[in-house]
Amino acid sequence: MHIIKYLLPWLVLLALPACSNQPNQIILNPVYKNGQISSIDSSLSTSVIDLRGDSATLKLIESDKTKTFASHGITTSIKSILDSALSRNGASISNLAAVRFELDIHALQAVVTEKLMSHSSEADIEFGIRVIRANSNFSKVYRGNANLAGPLSHDRAKVEGQLNKLTEQIITRIVSDPELIQFLEG
Repeated sequence: MHIIKYLLPWLVLLALPACSNQPNQIILNPVYKNGQISSIDSSLSTSVIDLRGDSATLKLIESDKTKTFASHGITTSIKSILDSALSRNGASISNLAAVRFELDIHALQAVVTEKLMSHSSEADIEFGIRVIRANSNFSKVYRGNANLAGPLSHDRAKVEGQLNKLTEQIITRIVSDPELIQFLEG
C-alpha cells in the first residue's frame, strides 16, 4: 500500500500527456438525417472527386506555427452521404445508370485559430455538381460556412461536428434544389 501511495502521482503525471494527444487526422463522417424532402425519380450513377488544392481538412493556427490535418477517405464519406440523401429522396443509385451525378469537392476545411485564452473555428465547404445525360448537362456550385468560438483551446470533436453538420446541410440543399430536381425530371 505504501508503494502505491508513491507511484500513483507518477502514474497520473505520465497518463496526462497521453490524454492530450489527439490523432493526426480529422474524422469526417457526415450522416444524412433528414427524411424525404423532395421526389427524385431517377436512376443515377454517382461519383465524388476531391479537387481541393489544399488537402488539409483542419488547419490549426497557433501563435507562431500552423499545423495541418487531413481526413482519410474523404471522397468515400461524401459519396456515402450523397448516395444516402439521393436514395431517401427517391433516386435509384446504380453504377449502370445512364445519368451521371458527379460531385466535386472544391473546398472542405476548418481553420482554427488559437489564442492564449480562446479559440475560433471557421469552416468553409464548396461542392460543385454536374449531372450528365446523353443530350444535356446541369452544373451548379453549393457553398456554406460556419463559425464557432470558445474559451481555452479547441476541442477536435467539436470541429469535426462542425464540418459534419455543414456537410449534411449542403447535401440537404443539393437534394432539395428545385432547379436540380426539374432537370432530373426533364
